[in-house]
Amino acid sequence: MFRTLIFATALLGAMTAANADVYRWTDAQGHVQYSDRWVPGSTLIKTTGTHNAATPAPPQQSSDQQKLAASNAAIADQQQQRQAQQTVQQDVAASRAEQCKKATEAYQKSIDSRRLYKEGKNGEREYLSDGEIDAYRAKLLNERQQVCGK
Repeated sequence: MFRTLIFATALLGAMTAANADVYRWTDAQGHVQYSDRWVPGSTLIKTTGTHNAATPAPPQQSSDQQKLAASNAAIADQQQQRQAQQTVQQDVAASRAEQCKKATEAYQKSIDSRRLYKEGKNGEREYLSDGEIDAYRAKLLNERQQVCGK
């Protein structure tokens, strides 16, 4: 560690004498590295303000970084939209399944019941005729078919 610090100090001193920019980054093993060239993920820690034609200018790299960041943001937005669409589809499917279950139960209840009635104005039962029962059951069967797709 001490040698790395001495080397980095010497490198900084040599680069200062050579009028070069100094970039710092951490490699895959977790070691801090220094260089006079930009590396993806590096940060500029010393600049001289003058650049020669052979050294790429940092604004170009920051432009590349901005493009990469914009691309990453677009990909993240697309992933969020896909997740939202999947969630909506799951919710719609769950709602349809619940509606189908209720429609099936209502139809089955009308089939299992011997007599069907509706409530009158004062809450009294008014029993349906056989024709009205058949029409009511047909209506429930159609509703079930529409909701369940069966």
